[in-house]
Amino acid sequence: MAKSLRIKSPLGRSPSAGLSRIWASLLLATALFLQISDPIVLSSFRDRIFDIYQHYHPREAEASRPVVVVDIDEKSLLNLGQWPWPRTFLAQLVDNLTANGAAVIGFDMLFAEADRLSPDQMPKNIVNLPPDIRERLGALPSFDDTFATAIAKSRVVLGISVITDIVGANNLGLNRIPSFAILGPHPRNYLRSYPALVGNIATLDEAAAGRGMISLEQDFDGIVRRIPLANRVGDQIIPSLALDMLRVATGRNVIIQSGENGIIGFKVADTLVPTDARGRIRVKYAEYDPSLYISAVDVINGAVDKQRIDGKLVLVGTSATGLKDLRASPLTSNLPGVEMHVQLLENIWSKSYLFRPDFIAIFEWIGTLATGLLLILLVPLVGARTTLGLLIFISATAIGSSIFLFIYTSTLIDVSYTLLISILVYITMVYSNYRGTEQERTRIRNAFAHYLSPELVERLSASPDSLVLGGEMREMTFMFCDVREFTVISEGYRHDPRGLTHLINRFLTPMTDEILKHNGTIDKYMGDAIMAFWNAPLENARHPKDAADAALQMILRLVALNARLKEEAEAEDRPFKALRVGIGLNTGACIVGNLGSEQRFDYSVLGDPVNLASRLEGQTKEYGVSIIIGESTARAIPGYALIKLDLITVKGKEEAVTIYGLFGNEEYATRQDFREARAEMEAFLELYLARNWQAALTRLDGIEAMNDRFSRYAALFRMRIRAFQETPPSDGWDGVYRASEK
Repeated sequence: MAKSLRIKSPLGRSPSAGLSRIWASLLLATALFLQISDPIVLSSFRDRIFDIYQHYHPREAEASRPVVVVDIDEKSLLNLGQWPWPRTFLAQLVDNLTANGAAVIGFDMLFAEADRLSPDQMPKNIVNLPPDIRERLGALPSFDDTFATAIAKSRVVLGISVITDIVGANNLGLNRIPSFAILGPHPRNYLRSYPALVGNIATLDEAAAGRGMISLEQDFDGIVRRIPLANRVGDQIIPSLALDMLRVATGRNVIIQSGENGIIGFKVADTLVPTDARGRIRVKYAEYDPSLYISAVDVINGAVDKQRIDGKLVLVGTSATGLKDLRASPLTSNLPGVEMHVQLLENIWSKSYLFRPDFIAIFEWIGTLATGLLLILLVPLVGARTTLGLLIFISATAIGSSIFLFIYTSTLIDVSYTLLISILVYITMVYSNYRGTEQERTRIRNAFAHYLSPELVERLSASPDSLVLGGEMREMTFMFCDVREFTVISEGYRHDPRGLTHLINRFLTPMTDEILKHNGTIDKYMGDAIMAFWNAPLENARHPKDAADAALQMILRLVALNARLKEEAEAEDRPFKALRVGIGLNTGACIVGNLGSEQRFDYSVLGDPVNLASRLEGQTKEYGVSIIIGESTARAIPGYALIKLDLITVKGKEEAVTIYGLFGNEEYATRQDFREARAEMEAFLELYLARNWQAALTRLDGIEAMNDRFSRYAALFRMRIRAFQETPPSDGWDGVYRASEK
C-alpha cells in the first residue's frame, strides 16, 4: 500500500537552492537598477566613502604654496572696527598687496552697494544736516573712487554671486564678463543655469581686471565637494573666482572644451583642467593651514613680510565668526568660505584634483553584476563557508585596489556599493538556504502531524535525512476503514459536490483524530476510506490494543457525528441517511520503510497481513458487524469484548482464518448482556459446525431476538443453512466459508 504523503528524496536537488537564487536575483536586479538611476541617497553614501579616503589621506600641499589669504579675522575687526569698513581701508590693502608683488588679488566678497561711510553718502544717512556741511561733505573724495583707483592700478578680480531668484538681483557687470572660447559643442546645456546674479557697483566693476563667482554649491549633506569652474546666466557663461584669477594671472583667454556627453575641461594657458560633464572639479582637499592666512590689519598697516605676498595669488576673505562665511569640507566641518577657493586654486595649480571618469560608473555596475552572479551561482554549489572566504578575498582585493588608485592616481572608484550588495546577496542566499532547511523541517513536521504521532514528527523534523530508501521486517497492526453505502450517500449530493466534500471532511477528521490519538500512522486516504498502521516508524509494544481502542472510539465518534448530521438535516427539512462504517483490523509481520525509486519513494508497508486487513473490512457488510478483526489481533487482546464470527477464506487466499467481531474493551466484556450474547453465538457455531441445522436455526432466532444488531448475521447464516439443507455439504466439510467478494 502506498502513502498519499510524498517525501522528496534527499538524493535530489534541494528546492531551497532555487528559491534562494530567485530571491538573491531579485535583490541583485533591484540593486543594479538603483546603481543606474543613482538616487541622491546612493550618491551621498558614495561621497561619504570618498570623504573617508580624503580624511585618512588628504592632499599633500606643496612646500611653496601659490596662494595666500588676506583674512578679515577677529583681530582685524578688533583693531579696525566692525564690518563693513570704509573702502579706503580696502584701497590701502590693495595698494600694499600690489606693492608687495601680488600676482592677482581676488575678493571673496561683494560690493553691491556704494560705501555708506563715504563722505558723499553720509548726507543721505544723517537727518537735519546743515546745508554748508552737506555741501562740504559732498565735495570730499568718494571712498568708492579711492578704492576703484587702487583696483585699477592692480590686477583685481571681484567676486560676483549667481542666485536662484531674480529678487535682489542687479546683474551688475554681466555685460563686462569676458567671453570664453569654445572648442566643440556649445556647453550651455551642461552648465548649471541661474536666472540672475548680484554684481558690484559700476565704479568698482569697471576698474576691475576680472570678475568671478564666489557662489559655492553644497551637496545634499552640506559639504562642498565639487566646485563649478563656470555656470551661466542666460547665455552668458560666468567663470568662477579661481578660474578668472588664473585668466588674469596668465593673460590668456579660457577655452571650454566639450564633447557629445558634456564638458571635458577648461584650458588655461594651454593647460587642460579636466572637469565632470557639468564643468565641476571634485576638489582634493589638503589639511587646513592657518599659516596661509595673513591678518588684514597687518596688510593695511604694512606689517607683512613681502616674501609672503610676492608672486602669490592673493584671496581676500573672512574667517570671522560673526560674518558667517563658514563652509564644510570632507576634512573639516567649519572652514572659512575662502578656503574652498584656496583649495580649488591649488588643485588647478598642482594638477592634483580628483578624477572620476564617466566610465567608472559602468565599471562599478559590471563589478556589482559579476560579483552578485558569482555568489548566486556558487553559494548553493560549494557552500556558505567556502563562498564566505571568496567574498572576503574579493572584498579585500576591491578595497585595496580602490585605496591604491586613490592614493597614487587620485581616481575615485566606489567599491562600497558593490561589496554591500554582495554581502546582502550572500546573506540572502545563506538565509534563504537556512530558511529552506527550516521550512523543510517545518513542512515535514506539519505534514506528518496529520499522519504520525508527535514523537515521530519531532524525530523526522530533526533528521530529514532519515527519509532514505530501505525497509525492515516488523510485526504491525493494520486498519482499513470504509463508509458503507457511500454511493447512495453521494447521489444525494450530486448537485452539491462541495457539500459532499464537506461531509467527507467532517467524517475523516474525527476518525483521523482517534487514530493519531492512539499512536497510529495514517498511510493514506482513499476517498471515504482510511488506511492506517501501528508500530511503525516508532516501535509500540501495545500496537494491537491501541488499534482496537482507536477502532472502538471511531465508532463512538461516528455516533456523535450522525446525531449532529440528523439535527442539521431536520433543521433544513431534507432527508437524512446515517453514516455507517466497516473497520477491519489485522496483525502480522510486514516490510515497512521507504519504498520506491531514488527519484521518488513513500513510507509504506508491504505484506499479506495488510491485504487481509483490507478483506476483513470488506466482510463487515456481510456479517453486519462494524469491526472485524483477525485471529492474530484477537490473540493479542484476549480481555476485549470479542465474539467469534466465522472461519473463512477471503478472496484471493487459500488459508482459512478465524474472524472475530470487536464490540468493546475489557470493561464492556464484563457486561452481562454481552456475556450472554457471546455464549449464544458460541453455542450457535457449535451446532452449525456439527450440521445440526434445525437447532442452529432456532439459536439464530434467539440471537436475533436478543439484539437486533445481529439480524444481518442471522440472515447470512439462515441462507447458508437452507442451502445446506437442500444440498448437504460433503463428508469432508470443515465449516470454512469461502468468500467470493472482497
